[in-house]
Amino acid sequence: MDKVLNVVYSSDDNYAQHLGVSLLSLLKNNQAFEKINIFIIDNDITESSKIKLIKIINKYSNVYLQWIAFLPWKDRLNLNMEWNISLSSYGRLFLASMIPESVNKILYLDCDTVICGSFLDLWNSSFAGIAAGVQDTVSSDTKSAVGLVAANKYINAGVLLIDLFKWRKNNIEEKCMDFIKSQNGKVRHHDQGVLNGVLKDSFCILPLKYNVMTIHYMFSSSKIKKFFNDSADFYSQNDIDDAKKKPVVIHYTPSFTSRPWVNGCCHPLKKLYWDVLKETPWAEAKPEKNNMKLYVRIADWYYRKIWR
Repeated sequence: MDKVLNVVYSSDDNYAQHLGVSLLSLLKNNQAFEKINIFIIDNDITESSKIKLIKIINKYSNVYLQWIAFLPWKDRLNLNMEWNISLSSYGRLFLASMIPESVNKILYLDCDTVICGSFLDLWNSSFAGIAAGVQDTVSSDTKSAVGLVAANKYINAGVLLIDLFKWRKNNIEEKCMDFIKSQNGKVRHHDQGVLNGVLKDSFCILPLKYNVMTIHYMFSSSKIKKFFNDSADFYSQNDIDDAKKKPVVIHYTPSFTSRPWVNGCCHPLKKLYWDVLKETPWAEAKPEKNNMKLYVRIADWYYRKIWR
């Protein structure tokens, strides 16, 4: 059994606090590993935030940290986006060249996650593809925009188990750059769309417990499929219920509510985020102002409470 876990995050300074929460929850719940290698793709994280993150890591003697400056790879991106987002998540496209050649497998985690269980079983599982993730539900139009058909399954890239050996062997990094170029620098769902477009035949589906998203707490399985009019097979209601009973990863996606650190969030597990935050150097942080447009709040309320 492999007891050396390799994990990578990608963050800018705006998400450093949330990275701290995810990182602490990861380390607290994965002490069955003899060693945990943490790689952080650094998209201009300030020195003060880095000191706070190091304080979290220093609580654990079996954890080793490596910073990876994003700038050399960020300069390779030729994007033509219509709205501003953090480029940090695009870091996962370059993992094969960022991570040392000696590392053949890695777990990518988004910063807006809280880890509630062990990755030991997942880490030691085998899968045939290049990467494995939890199935997401999107419209057929979104799938078509990245070269998928309606029956294709679409992966949420917030939690990815990646076979770096296969990734390198199949030149996935270059294929991702070519895909962005073919889309004139504007890809639906950004880097997640890129990965689905490039890896559509090489993804393996993980149990939902490894990436329980906000929408699974807001909608039933049938309502999710109805809302997105998705014809692909999806997790059953029993799958969703089981995952919510014993989640390994809670992923605070902005689906029909704000995030836990924003005023007005109605996620049923928002307290979990604040409980972990109190154990980090960001313990005194306060909720952010909710800047969600009024019409968006009304639409979200309607779909959660009225729509059937």
